This record gives sequence, structure tokens and C-alpha cells, in this order.
Amino acid sequence: MDNKIIRWIGWMGCVLLLASCKSGDEYEAALPRDAALVVSFNPVSIVEKSGLSGEEGKAKVQRLGDALKSGMQGSGQLVDKVMENPSESGIDFRKKVYLFVESQSVSAGVLARVSDAGKLESLLEVLGKQQICDVLTQEEGYTWTTMGNWLVAYTSDALLVLADPNGGVPQDLCHTASMLLRQKKADGYCATSDFEKIKAGKGDIVALTSLDMLPGQYVSPVLMGASGGLELKDIKTLADVTFSQGKMRIDFTNLTTGQVMKQLQEKQAQAFGKIEGTYLDKFPANTGFWMSMHIDGKKIYEILCKHPLLNSQLENSMMPIDFESVLGSMKGDMAVAGNPVSGKFIAYADVTDDRFLQTFENLKPLLALTGGRMQLVSRGATGYEFRVSDGSMLGVRPGYQVWWFGVSNGRFYVTNQVDWIDAFVPGQTLRDCPWGKQVEGNLLYWGMNLESAVEEAGQTYGALSEWKQALGFLQGLDYLTFVMEDMNKSRLELVMKDSDRNILQSLLGAIN
Repeated sequence: MDNKIIRWIGWMGCVLLLASCKSGDEYEAALPRDAALVVSFNPVSIVEKSGLSGEEGKAKVQRLGDALKSGMQGSGQLVDKVMENPSESGIDFRKKVYLFVESQSVSAGVLARVSDAGKLESLLEVLGKQQICDVLTQEEGYTWTTMGNWLVAYTSDALLVLADPNGGVPQDLCHTASMLLRQKKADGYCATSDFEKIKAGKGDIVALTSLDMLPGQYVSPVLMGASGGLELKDIKTLADVTFSQGKMRIDFTNLTTGQVMKQLQEKQAQAFGKIEGTYLDKFPANTGFWMSMHIDGKKIYEILCKHPLLNSQLENSMMPIDFESVLGSMKGDMAVAGNPVSGKFIAYADVTDDRFLQTFENLKPLLALTGGRMQLVSRGATGYEFRVSDGSMLGVRPGYQVWWFGVSNGRFYVTNQVDWIDAFVPGQTLRDCPWGKQVEGNLLYWGMNLESAVEEAGQTYGALSEWKQALGFLQGLDYLTFVMEDMNKSRLELVMKDSDRNILQSLLGAIN
């Protein structure tokens, strides 16, 4: 046999062998190494849990297809093919889809695996005829087009959709797209330990973010004086989102690696203790929202004083209040509760004594200069009534307002509902709520009775047409909770009234 033919057969054999060894995850190499936010979506799981893959979902899919065809004249056949079999788009939705934002938000993008570049090209050509995107341009190693403010670029492995959050021209991102699409796994985000944590996530959506995603001007004032060695990219959180029967749960894990920030968090942890649940019995079960934590006010004040910006505000405040005395007296459980729609609220905090109230006497001469627009009136030995006729002076909503604050039964209170102070709850309390037994022993617990909030919103805004659709969508919601177990673990849960269906099915049904 001719040696050239033998070499050709050998070369083709190597190519076929290499092709068969491809894992299908090569597209992940295009994730930028400096990504400050990476979100991984599991399309198959999300579609199945939404009920779109079964008989019940066919009608919804058909309606979506009809809506698309109505805006794409002459392309109905292709739309039908893609809606019936998403792989006809040329995109492999069996693989994870990634959303990312680069450091300092210089660019944002979506990454997906390409299963058939020819089918993807056909889809984009149809979109081009509909003037949804521009004509395809062939570059060395990849193809690109623009779609509004987005740059769409792809190879035989990866589809990359990029945009500049700062409003830049999409064509300016061609160089970025070229670099990312040619990038090897060892050079990108895939080579980092953060990506390993995302891959290990069990949720339908897994996200890892750092403060480095935000432009420096937004976070520098907050972190001012923390330490010169503090790196924003070291302050990281992993979020694992799971959709299940009647519930959505997000588990947060603190992945901060910088020693400076770890030390700061350890100091902050000393100012907080485990919630004892003191105030669960102070409110009825249908309370709109409730939040509680266990604090050491003296240590909180010490932390605030070590922050240059906050310390400056405390020292140079125009308010003649002894903040150290006020905060220093608070030790134990505290809680804030009320109704989110009406704005009614009350806050409680355990205090060691009430002598700090004397500091508010110093406010009276200052308020006398407002010409009656703000007044502080004593109500007994341990209570005050604060009247405001011009809320703009405090940056609050306009109109006449009255707040009451003071100490009663060893508890400091602030409220805009005087009849709530030490009110007796005759029936079920928050302790009887589904989440009431989960409160004690955590650093922070926040609960919101969505059914009660929706009912109140319906009474207040139900007659307004723009609210009707939103209220209808919210009807199926039961409650929302957020709990911080310790400085490293926390979770959020959104619960529906219908616990027999996956929450995605319930939400999708409400939309339709």
C-alpha cells in the first residue's frame, strides 16, 4: 500500500480518536479567568421541574412558539422545529449554561455549548432576515454577529454572548470574544478552585460571586479603613439554588479567603449571639414581616468606632445624643416587625437599664429651633413621643407622623403604632408559624408572611389595574424566610401554598 495512503489513514484515525475522546465540556474553557460572578444553570432540570417537558407543558410551549412565530414572518417552520426539539437550534441544552460578569463589570456574558454549528448558523441567518441580528461575519477561528447591544460569537464548541454593562459598542468586544474562544482550560476560570466548587454544587442554579464584580467606587467607601491588605476578590459567596415541591431554597456559603477579612468577620461575630426567640410571642401569626438577632450593643459600638467613615459620622453628628450610651445599654434579643405595605412597624431590644434615655433630653432645645415642625414630648419617666409635621427634614415620606420610643419592662421600643407597645396576643403567635420552631439558636432570622402582605396589598391597591396582574401572580405565595446559622452559612426559602407541585410549575402556572 502506498505510504501516503497509510499516513493519511493513520492521520484520520488519530483525528477520529481525538474527536471521540472529547468530553463535551470543552466550551467551558471560554469562561474568563478573572470572572467575579459565574452562574451555572441546569436547563434540563429547570425545564423538567417547570413541567414544560410533559403533556401538561405542551400547551405552554405551543403558546410560546405561536408568540415567536407572530413576530417572525416566514420562519414558522424553523420555530416549530426548535420548539419541538431545542437541539435544532444547534445549542446543547443538556449541558450547563453559564452567565458571567468580569472583574469590575467590564463585560458580562452567557456561555453555552454548541452541538451543531451548522444549525446555529441557520438559526442566526433566519434571525438576520428578521433584522433581529446583523449579517454573520467570519473571523479567524470563529463567527460573530451583533444583536442589539449584544455580541454573539461562536465556534464548533462554544456560543458566547457578550455585552458591556457600561453601554459600550458590541463590536468593541470582538477582541475579548476572540481571546476567550481560543482560551485553553488551563488559562481560564476552569483552572480555579472556585470553578471546582461550582461544579460540585447540587442545585439547579449555582452561583459564585465576589465583591470584585462591583466597580471600586461603589464598595471603597464601605470598606474604607478596613485594611490596606483587603482584596475585594477574596470576599466571596457561593449560592446553591434548588427548586423542589412547593419550595425554593438558596443555600449561601461564605468562601472569603483573605485573612484580613476573616479577622474582621471574627470580630463582628463577637458582637452577635444565638437568638433566644424572646419576641416570637409578642406578635400575632399573621404579622407581615419579622426580623430578630441577639446583639451586644457595646461591642457593636466598638466595631463602628474602628471604621473611619462611621466613626467620623458618630463624632461629628449634629445630634446631641450619646450613641455609646444608647447602644451600650442593649444586650440580648432584638426584633423588628410590622406590615410592609402600610409601613406600620415596631422595634424592640433588650436593655440592661434605662438611664440612656436621659441623653434624648438634649434634643429638645435643638428641636425647638424647627418652629414646631419637629417636637419631642415626654410621656412618663421612660417614654417619648416624637412628632414630625414636615418629613422632608428627615428624608422620610411627607405628611404628619408620630413615633414613640422609650423603655418598658426592660425593653427599648421604637414604633409608629402606640397601641402595639406591649400589646397582648390573644391567639396564635409567630412561634406557631411553620418556621417559628426554627428561630432559636441562629445569628439572624427574618420571616415574611407573604399571604398576609398580598392580602393587605389587595385591600390597599387591588382597585388599581396595574396591580391586579401582580397580585394574581402573588396569590400562591405563602411565606419567605432568611436565616443565618453562623458567619459562614445562611439560607433563604420561598414557600408556596401548594406543596404538591414543584415551585417552578406553580410560578409558571400563575404567570399563564
